[in-house]
This record gives sequence, structure tokens and C-alpha cells, in this order.
Amino acid sequence: MNEYEEIRKEIDIYLMERFKYRLSLVYLTPDNIITTRRNSRIDLYLRIRRVESLFPPDCLIIARIGFKKEHIGHGTHFIRYLAEIALKYGFKYIGIESTNEKSQNFAKKLGFHSIDGSNYAVSVENLLSYFKNK
Repeated sequence: MNEYEEIRKEIDIYLMERFKYRLSLVYLTPDNIITTRRNSRIDLYLRIRRVESLFPPDCLIIARIGFKKEHIGHGTHFIRYLAEIALKYGFKYIGIESTNEKSQNFAKKLGFHSIDGSNYAVSVENLLSYFKNK
């Protein structure tokens, strides 16, 4: 099992435990994108990138994240979990791609910085420090 499949498996287990699913939700596409199968409670699309692009190298990029129930901590809890996964697998950054106003505010609250006005990134070190101080 390669590291991308290991990350997929860990995120799958996390979502199954947190949201009480019995069946696997998460799969890995051939171009290393982790995504959830269509369901009513969770929408996730995560790019795994080791090379530099608009985002820095070694970055887990959230292209889409959504939870049916909002404003109860699911997003923050997932970002904290993702930072721990990033640290475990040697990723240095977490990014949020193509933000809207709501996700921009969320990113800023967690200490992400703007790359170009609609894409945000934060170092895993800074993110873990933010959570440690909370």
C-alpha cells in the first residue's frame, strides 16, 4: 500500500468513526485525489501534491469540503485531524482551494494566508501551534 492509499484509509476510518458510517466512504482516484462517495452528510475532495504548483510543495489541498450540519465544529475538527495526518506523512502545508466568502473566513480564523485572494495555505507547524494554543 503506497502512502496515498494509507492516507485514504486513515481519512476513511476517521470519517466512518466520526459520522457513524459502517461502509467505506472514501476512495483514491488515479491522479491522487481523495474524495467521498456521494452521500448526504459529507462532501470531501482532497488533492495530494508533493510538487510545487500554485500551492507550495508537500501540500494537502482541500478542493471541496462540506458537512450537512454546519457551525458545530466538523470542519475545524477535520482540519486538526488533517494536520496530524500531514505531519505523520511529511507534508509541510495544508491548502484550501478556490474559496468562497464562508471558506475564506474559516481559513483566516485558522491562520491560513492568502496565496492569490481565493486560494489559501498554512504550514502544518503553524496550524498545529494554533490548535495547541486553543
